[in-house]
Amino acid sequence: MLGQWARAMVSTLWLLGIAATASCSGDGDEKGSGDGGGGTGNQPPTEPTPVQPGAFTYSLAEGTSELPLWTTPATHKLTLADRAPGGERRSGLNLSAARNEFEPVQLVLGPASGTVRIELAGLEDLGGESRRQLAVAGYTDGWAETLTPITSGDSLDLSLSAGTALWLTVYVPAEAPAGDHEGTLRLTFGDQAPIDVPVHLYVFDFDLPQEIHFATQLNVSVADLVPPDGDVDDAKAMLFEHRMTPKSVTWPSGFGWNITWDNASAPDRCDSFYDEPDEGEPYSIRSLAARYILGEGWNGVGFPNAMLFQFVDNSTPRPAEFCGISRGDHYGSTAYNDEWAQWLGQLDDYLVANDYATKAYYYVQNEPQDDDDYALAAYLCNLTRAAAPHLRLAISEEPKPEIAETCGYDIWIAHVRAYQEEYAWDRQRNHDEQVWYYSLDQDPDPYFNPTEVGRPGMNQRVIPWAAWSHRIRGWAYYDGGRFFDGHLPTIRAELLREGFEDYEYLWLANGGAHPSVDEALAVDRTVASVAASMTSWTKDDDALMALRHELGRYLEGSRDSLPTLEVESSRPRGAYYLNFQDPDGEPIAEPLVVDGKEYLKIGWAPYDAEVGYGWSGEFIDEPSIALYGFDETSGYDVLQRSYVYDDYGRDNLFEFDLEPGTYSITVGVGRPARGYSDPSNVSVEGVKIVDDEITTDSAPTIVRTVELDVTDGRLSVVVAGRSATTGDYSYTFLGFIDIEPVE
Repeated sequence: MLGQWARAMVSTLWLLGIAATASCSGDGDEKGSGDGGGGTGNQPPTEPTPVQPGAFTYSLAEGTSELPLWTTPATHKLTLADRAPGGERRSGLNLSAARNEFEPVQLVLGPASGTVRIELAGLEDLGGESRRQLAVAGYTDGWAETLTPITSGDSLDLSLSAGTALWLTVYVPAEAPAGDHEGTLRLTFGDQAPIDVPVHLYVFDFDLPQEIHFATQLNVSVADLVPPDGDVDDAKAMLFEHRMTPKSVTWPSGFGWNITWDNASAPDRCDSFYDEPDEGEPYSIRSLAARYILGEGWNGVGFPNAMLFQFVDNSTPRPAEFCGISRGDHYGSTAYNDEWAQWLGQLDDYLVANDYATKAYYYVQNEPQDDDDYALAAYLCNLTRAAAPHLRLAISEEPKPEIAETCGYDIWIAHVRAYQEEYAWDRQRNHDEQVWYYSLDQDPDPYFNPTEVGRPGMNQRVIPWAAWSHRIRGWAYYDGGRFFDGHLPTIRAELLREGFEDYEYLWLANGGAHPSVDEALAVDRTVASVAASMTSWTKDDDALMALRHELGRYLEGSRDSLPTLEVESSRPRGAYYLNFQDPDGEPIAEPLVVDGKEYLKIGWAPYDAEVGYGWSGEFIDEPSIALYGFDETSGYDVLQRSYVYDDYGRDNLFEFDLEPGTYSITVGVGRPARGYSDPSNVSVEGVKIVDDEITTDSAPTIVRTVELDVTDGRLSVVVAGRSATTGDYSYTFLGFIDIEPVE
């Protein structure tokens, strides 16, 4: 039953052969500066607003005028103003999951006055290891954020000012039978007759792997995650079930120099490797490493990666003193380096002997800033390689020739805005290195930003989808604790898990393998329809849920082809012509007709669903930065003479609602008054069509045409950003876009 109405939103077509590529900008201050601030479109509405209906968003037939009931995907983070959608009322809640998967669904009650008793029955046929957890969402700054567990039989106080979101999360164990399973949420509202809300769960006939395949590095205090009356195992099991990896998987001990070498408790301090054999098992690195890296005596698989130790602080890679020897400058004295190398060598032997080497890594340096830092990063890399050839090395920096051409790191952790795909793929292709990426609090639109409470839930869930398109293997964040409310996961933590589980679907769809650079995969089209890049990704929660359901059907064998997300649009298929200009300036003709085509005048207005187009970006609402131009130059039409540009060169996303289909897209960039040494960049639907190209006085404009598919109901165009050639933010003057359907 679920598949019939979900399937209506998803194309049955798949295509071998596109691997979306898009370079993304960094966070430097070239061409102006700014702290970001999240861009536009992320503030919750202040007035009550009906939510748009969809395949997974609808009012429930079981609701009443006194107690409205509705549902929307868990990825849709509620706001205080969200109200029940109009349209067709449907019965019950629908969810689907693979075995070994957690799946949430939310039921929204009200707004209403009074108290309702919640009782959950059914779904017991999933098996003894299944779990059915109820929780009620709490609001922070107007957004649903916290989740407070409740038990069946508890009562909730409802609110007249906002909907009350009840979350039901089901864990499907490995022994669960495939197919349909039924449950019931019974709601007793005041003295009214009980309302029974059916819960329909479809279990796919396949298992999510127990192993975690999408890497994370989260700086989180494991101690803070230990529940009352619980222990460290409980905290680490919760992280593992969320497919999250803390920086120190072996806490409360570790492999650092102050434990395994320069340790006053070691009998042969600074002479032989010490793994704390005389400590009790809960505190000994010997037992903790086996337990949490390999999973021995715990879950059988362990965490996928284990950071052994890291830099002292951002400007200090190694301690000032080691075994009583002064380091001197950061390159170290001969005596210091000899002692350091002796320890690394014995650590390397220990890792190999105990089968830890494939998971363990040393986090050498954080965000090197200049040529001196790059030289030091290369030096420390070479020093470590010589002493410990099996020890993987990580650095928080995008792959950079200033470092890599001297010594390559096994794991490069790039800021989402600094990632440069061409060189990153070269390192992966020719040197077998991995790239992860990381987010910062100030990351603006159009990038995802999972760190802020006040962002829609797709900002969390889309991370692994964008990573797949870029061939990135993991994600890191310096303050993972903010995804938890004490020891309890927040909604953002739950949505991160949903995304990490999505990656396992993609991994299975790719034959149980990660994607490789230069390899066009069948599943790439599925991924690109959700997230073609870090700046071009769907905002439609319902569409993602429909796609993910159909992907599950494909994996279980009840669907023959890989699905592609297709979203209906309010703007029908047809030809559209857009001129980017000051709407109140030149050209002033109204209507604006060039070569028999009528052009819509578009300025820097933010995306507006009512008009069906607009921008998102860091400074689009700053008139001193988001600028217009018109060149009084002969020999060019008004489309080429008028343009918009970002004076800081930031990458901005323009979206134009458009019915799915194949289109011919023509883009004009440049300014006819003169050429410009800054390279121009334009990506359409994640595909670079103007790729770091300069203009000259003899050829000051570029006109480029490409045929491509629009699937998610919006044509997405990313303009400007950091140049792969110069490393700086770079102007791009956008003149016009022609959109014409291709039969």
